[in-house]
Amino acid sequence: MHTVSRTMYDHFSRIATGYNELRTTDLEPVLFIKNTLKHLKQIKAADIGCGAGRYDLLFFKYLNNLNLTCIDINQSMLKETMNYLKSNGITHFKIMKSEGNDIPLKNGSQDCIFTFNVIHHFNFVRFIENAARVIKKAGYIFIYTRLRSQNARNIWGRYFPLFLEKEKRLFQRNKIETIINSTGTLTIESFKKFKYKRSSSLKQLLYRALNRHYSTFSLYSNAELEDSARNFQKNIMSTFSNPDNVEWFDENILFLLRHKRV
Repeated sequence: MHTVSRTMYDHFSRIATGYNELRTTDLEPVLFIKNTLKHLKQIKAADIGCGAGRYDLLFFKYLNNLNLTCIDINQSMLKETMNYLKSNGITHFKIMKSEGNDIPLKNGSQDCIFTFNVIHHFNFVRFIENAARVIKKAGYIFIYTRLRSQNARNIWGRYFPLFLEKEKRLFQRNKIETIINSTGTLTIESFKKFKYKRSSSLKQLLYRALNRHYSTFSLYSNAELEDSARNFQKNIMSTFSNPDNVEWFDENILFLLRHKRV
């Protein structure tokens, strides 16, 4: 298990100012959470690994009377979150710099914990233990992530050389379940898979890769990335009839965790 490396910290610092525009934000898991929490008139929550706040704005839009703590290890990302939420008229939030594993909040203080597309950067065992500690007895933990098998089926996993060899941080579902069950205090109440149709031009895809818009590309050397990009272009040109409209599916999964009922 690992904490955020210097390579990853520098990567997120570099892309922080444009992060919300670079990444796709999925509404569907937020609507699932909205439906799950609709009975709560007020919600005290923490978003662990909040990044630049793109999901936090959706939480405020769809959840009832939300009081949110936005936690991230990267100071540049936290600055973006603060500016992003304030520019959208949001004031009921706090910013906290911390490793995602640690969650420096009081025991039993949160109605729920969110973490979106970031558990592969955590020491997952420590994160789960601390998330269980800080939620109330009737609280919720929502984990939105991509499984390793799902990653293998997207545009990068299928056509970008070395992508799967480089990206070893993602979990499979059975590993996530094993870690959660090992806590002895949490259970997976449900999980939901999501599948999204995406499209982009080859030019835009190459731009994202060569500018290392996704953290996986920061694991390549310069020579590896350039060579892989050339072969990616060949793979796309030979597979898709229109390089200006490349279509594929992205997949994610959302886990809902709660304390075991005694």
